[in-house]
Amino acid sequence: MTMLLCGIISLNVYSQEKDTSFSLCEDVSTWPYYHPELKHKGGFWVIKEHFKSSYPTTKMQVFKKNSGIITVRFKVNCKGETGEFSLIQYDLDYQKTTLNKIITDYFLTKTKELKDWIPPKNEEGKIVNSHKFFSFRLINGELIEILPK
Repeated sequence: MTMLLCGIISLNVYSQEKDTSFSLCEDVSTWPYYHPELKHKGGFWVIKEHFKSSYPTTKMQVFKKNSGIITVRFKVNCKGETGEFSLIQYDLDYQKTTLNKIITDYFLTKTKELKDWIPPKNEEGKIVNSHKFFSFRLINGELIEILPK
């Protein structure tokens, strides 16, 4: 029974990290996050509100012990679909650390929920795949900053 439960948990964790339904468009390049510019239909204000509107730190005292930077990286294909998410955590001195799982899961889930991406075009005007990331800076559990702006 324990082995079965461990297997199910492992499969669930792995499936959250590897979304097999996502694929990059094959006949186009994948560009870095900074050029050409990947845009969101609502702009940065909508993205900021998406993350801040339901951030739970004020409700949970345990979050107060969490300071650091959570970075969620992902790719956006030529159709505006997202996938290949990864998460990295650093303390405020940029050393790898582990923050509260509720907090990291919140930012990963909220990033996956974002839709309405406008795929960028290269110099020839062709729509391309792109990389994107968000870094969330926390001090004592409070969300201080979201980058890039």
